[in-house]
Amino acid sequence: MKVRIVLFVIFVLLLALPTLAQDHLIALGSTEALGSFLVDSNGMTLYMFPRDPLGESACYDTCAERWPPLLVDSADAITVADGIPGEFSAVERTDGTLQVAYNGMPLYYWQRDEKPGDTMGHGVGNVWWVVPPATVYAFRHGDLPSFLVGPTGMTLYLFTNDQPGVSNCYDQCATNWPPLLVDSADAVVPGVNLFGEFGTTERTDGTLQVTYNGWPLYYYAQDMARGDMVGEGRGDVWYTIAPETVAVRSSDELGDFLVAFNGKTLYTFANDEPGVSNCADQCAENWPPYVYQESSQLVDGLGAMGELTTIERADGNMQVAYNGMPLYFWKDDVMPGDTTGQGLGDVWFVAAP
Repeated sequence: MKVRIVLFVIFVLLLALPTLAQDHLIALGSTEALGSFLVDSNGMTLYMFPRDPLGESACYDTCAERWPPLLVDSADAITVADGIPGEFSAVERTDGTLQVAYNGMPLYYWQRDEKPGDTMGHGVGNVWWVVPPATVYAFRHGDLPSFLVGPTGMTLYLFTNDQPGVSNCYDQCATNWPPLLVDSADAVVPGVNLFGEFGTTERTDGTLQVTYNGWPLYYYAQDMARGDMVGEGRGDVWYTIAPETVAVRSSDELGDFLVAFNGKTLYTFANDEPGVSNCADQCAENWPPYVYQESSQLVDGLGAMGELTTIERADGNMQVAYNGMPLYFWKDDVMPGDTTGQGLGDVWFVAAP
């Protein structure tokens, strides 16, 4: 009898194995907070590092100890579960090993993730993020500002002769500027930390074109590789799209307030002056300034009616300012929407739009 019970338990465990491990090197995991994102065959979360150049890793030594790369013996070992858009490849690291990349972005683990489903690396340093199988996401190439790209990493454009929710690009225009299409509105998945309104518009042939803040999105036929922006400024009517720098969120208690690209609440310091930060040293450790790369574009999100500028800090970093007032995060805000810094010392307040 005991033997039968043991055999039955083994049989049940064998049946359960497909749910405990994946058949592919790359699969999808999900959480309620983050939605779907890339995981490995064991369900361990994978991350991207936006400071990596396209097709290269900038994470070595101590960085690579904390963020181990996803390695393979050859590109042939990269197998991908069904339904994941984009392209996977292997990029060579300086030690000759091959690291898996998604649309040119090398993939990593986080050393503190202990089990499948852990996402403790998401948002670390405001530079490490889970990797959603996105339809549209923000991409940075070299010293260029961030811009929107499609599911394979190719640059997206808007056409100023369109109207919100209406495409006026057909026939030869659509041959030169292929629309970004999806099978259904539910298939539109925004990338991580990407503000703005995503939707679809029906074209005259019945297909659905993806829109961003109402603008239909297109590729340019002469862009040959990721990072190409050959269509920028064509005819003074075709332009790449920069992601929003700030957006407006609200709570019943505080009303409307500004958040940054990562969804974290932004604050102002009453002891600052317009264009001048008076928060340094320990203050800046507790209240990290919202630092932005100088080459990036500053874009107000819907509802943010003030002026976005940057100020230079003593360390040379450029800090985002709103109506002249420098913007900060609060170290104890953990999740997007947290506002635990509100009113601290009667000098720190959520930034009002």
